[in-house]
Amino acid sequence: MSMMIAGRASNYGVLCGRYIVASGAFADLVRRGTRPKMLCNHEGPEIGEWMTISDDERGLFVTGRLWDNPGAIEAIELFNDGCLTGLSLGPKGAAWDMMRCGIKILTEVTRIDEISLVGQPHDPAALITEFAIGAGQ
Repeated sequence: MSMMIAGRASNYGVLCGRYIVASGAFADLVRRGTRPKMLCNHEGPEIGEWMTISDDERGLFVTGRLWDNPGAIEAIELFNDGCLTGLSLGPKGAAWDMMRCGIKILTEVTRIDEISLVGQPHDPAALITEFAIGAGQ
């Protein structure tokens, strides 16, 4: 049985703690074909794989497939209970400009090690848009 997930991993122009991702910041990363890990709450073993990662006018959109393992089963249960609603990434390599108020504007993200399913993403608009069991291939 296949378990598919899709959502917005990051949005341009949204305050995420102390940084904002600028439009186009993921373009080169996506062009190079990055394949970050899929985790649950930024920890534990991988629960699946991101199949597509695309950059559009709104930000970074991802689709993936969860594996049949205990971590993925737990993630499905957490999603069904309303505890996992979003996606979160940690830009590990980035170029930025600093605003006078101390907020970083990420102009280019050069590395993402993982994209996690989370309950409260730093980017409040980085939400899971589809979660379907028995869908896809």
